[in-house]
Amino acid sequence: MKTWNELKAKYPRLLRTGFLFECHEGWVGILDDYFVVIDRELPSEATYELRQVKEKLGFLRIYDSSYGEPLSSVRAVTYARALAEARSYHTCEYCGRPGVWSSRRGYLTTVCDDHAVRDGYRAEPCEAEPYTYRDENRIWWTYDVEADALVETEAPDWSR
Repeated sequence: MKTWNELKAKYPRLLRTGFLFECHEGWVGILDDYFVVIDRELPSEATYELRQVKEKLGFLRIYDSSYGEPLSSVRAVTYARALAEARSYHTCEYCGRPGVWSSRRGYLTTVCDDHAVRDGYRAEPCEAEPYTYRDENRIWWTYDVEADALVETEAPDWSR
């Protein structure tokens, strides 16, 4: 899957007509994996509302809500959202190949080498802590690129 239109055609129940994505198509595959979970976990009688999908501070943000689903579905969707956002931190927003979280004159972006230069300026990799996420049980998770999964970790220094 490579385009927004293909994604919309695959998930008409989840993506309302006229919905606009506020990021580039390199993250279509990440979003496809996310919507597979939503489509599987959300009962047909539940309500799902996708409010916004965008790039913010160089990685993917998904703003959505749902009503009328069991707690197990809520947990699966919450994990899938955190995993999608973590994957984007390592995926070029423009083409979907492996990327590096970078700064181009203060603008944060995740790009591969082929897309590092834009408007004559090169995005330089940032030194940053790994993506971390805290769940509702106050357990901290970090993204393991090799395992393509969130794994339990110690709380980051900034959170103490």
